[in-house]
Amino acid sequence: MFNSKDKILIIAAHPDDEVIGCGGTILKAKALGSKVSVIFLGEGVSTRFHNHELGAKSLKAKKIRENESKKCLKILGIKDYKFGSLLCTSFDDYPLVKIVRIIESKINDFKPSIIFTHNENEINIDHTITHKAVEIACRYLKGDYLKSIYSFEVICSANLRFKNKFYPNVYVNIKKYWKKKIFAFKAYKTEIRKYPHPRSIRGLEILAKYRGLQSNQEYSEAFKLEKSFVRN
Repeated sequence: MFNSKDKILIIAAHPDDEVIGCGGTILKAKALGSKVSVIFLGEGVSTRFHNHELGAKSLKAKKIRENESKKCLKILGIKDYKFGSLLCTSFDDYPLVKIVRIIESKINDFKPSIIFTHNENEINIDHTITHKAVEIACRYLKGDYLKSIYSFEVICSANLRFKNKFYPNVYVNIKKYWKKKIFAFKAYKTEIRKYPHPRSIRGLEILAKYRGLQSNQEYSEAFKLEKSFVRN
């Protein structure tokens, strides 16, 4: 799936989506020598505050979220990252072309061989718009470097729709990296919830074991191969 020559770009809507969706896979790729970069399109907290604006309280929460993310990214071994400023659960208020251009700019600069992003079947509007924007940004071949695009699942948003669920077709064995993934996730102290909330330690473990059952492994992260470029 990846090797030491690969450059992997994670395009996430909010800080914490990266570790929830593909933290184990990131650790595995880093161990193999791949370069990994992360771009967060939105801030992830403003929707929790009155009038949905970045006032004093939400700006403080945004700073806390970013600091937590930096701790998580350090554990994951990622030094190349960027925080965006799109308002949480309001990606549909922006012209889609604006989000596409943010993604295109990052792709053109980083020149990834592999992209990981959200799947289209999540309940969070920011996640689905991120997926659409990546799809548009990658509508044409990107030089001779991009070879595959995968979508991941974020447990607190995935498979909550009435129909059109997420059906993965690629599974990555993360048994060796499971404990470190959870250690990285714990950096997001303000985002962890108590079980049976899906965004809990146990919730993440149940999903990893369930995907493991589907792939004859103990712990797995599941993805959907969205697009593959064969270059000969």
